Amino acid sequence: MTHRSKLTKRTIDAATPRDKPFVLWDGAIAGFGIKITPAASRSFIFQYRWPAGRAGRLRRLTIGSYGSITVDTARDKAKALAGKLAHGVDPYAESAATAHHEAMERERKADTLSALAERFVALYARERLRSWGEYERILRVYVAPTLGKRPVSEIGRKDITKLLDSIAGTNGPAMADHVLAIVRKLFNWHAARDESFRSPIVAGMARGGGVSRDRVLTDAEIRAVWAATADNDPMSRLARFLLLTGQRREEAARATLSEIDNATWTVPAARYKTRRPNVVPLSDAARAIVEAMPHAGPFVFSLDGSRPWSSFSAAKRRLDERSGTSGWRVHDLRRTARTLMVRAGVRPDIAERVLGHVIGGVAGVYDRHDYLADKRHALETLAREIDHIVNRPPANVVPLRKAHR
Repeated sequence: MTHRSKLTKRTIDAATPRDKPFVLWDGAIAGFGIKITPAASRSFIFQYRWPAGRAGRLRRLTIGSYGSITVDTARDKAKALAGKLAHGVDPYAESAATAHHEAMERERKADTLSALAERFVALYARERLRSWGEYERILRVYVAPTLGKRPVSEIGRKDITKLLDSIAGTNGPAMADHVLAIVRKLFNWHAARDESFRSPIVAGMARGGGVSRDRVLTDAEIRAVWAATADNDPMSRLARFLLLTGQRREEAARATLSEIDNATWTVPAARYKTRRPNVVPLSDAARAIVEAMPHAGPFVFSLDGSRPWSSFSAAKRRLDERSGTSGWRVHDLRRTARTLMVRAGVRPDIAERVLGHVIGGVAGVYDRHDYLADKRHALETLAREIDHIVNRPPANVVPLRKAHR
């Protein structure tokens, strides 16, 4: 019988690779050895038969590569495997079960709501939705902190209800319904790709915040908000810009310097709700806001220029506190701008074109005039109306008459 010496670092280092792989066996632990290939790679192995005896099937487990673990560590692991055999446990089957469990756990972690949301935005929202940035923000800000780490398959109706209740209590029922609509689309998209998934969202989960709004800021509220936005904070500048242009929050918040040329801001079709570019002539007041912002990057409204402003909720609460005006939303500035234009004498159809609304009927089909001059006049008229409001003396102050000679 060939004597086998105990494996040591010296014997392993001294072993010379051959034309074919071979094994140096350990003399102390049966089945423990190191496999050496022609390319000089060295891996510790443990070999045995299962069931025990000559009739058993030969099995070989890799313990680890030489260099990543020492020979002593490999020997300890081999002893543990030999101990399992002595107690009637098949190390290979146990290892396979462990590997399967780890694979299932990796798959489980990959199926979290946050991971699914990332795939949804990348594969669906970016390609098909103009407002994909808003989808990404809503999922990150309102959904991920509560449910992001949960596997999608474990999220139930009760979890969605609790999430919506929390959002409705903090941000209002309209925001809760907005989140619900986005999560519903996310789950429907996932259900179309995975037959084992069933969306927990059902009819009747809305919070009733989707009613049509008609809120228009009063002149007094406009003065209060304008006074509270005198600093150079991105939200303050954005609020004034929205009132002066009548555009949507997301479109303005993502405006870039490259979109503004010759006192004209062109919102590209990819970022506009109607999928058509919207040309917005900037009044002197609106242009002054753009020029006053620090231009450290491509975005007009940003803290560092590299990312568009998105901290709307917290900034809006601070604005309400400073102005003493509440019960309004940022989108109400758009409705207020449209109302002020018409009040100042702008034709309603021109005001609609300023807002970028699609004109229906025959005019919408055949009229291809850009109305750029009319829109510029409308926005300058709006700027003068706002200036008149914010600089109007309070109602209880009566200007003195000029003295007669």
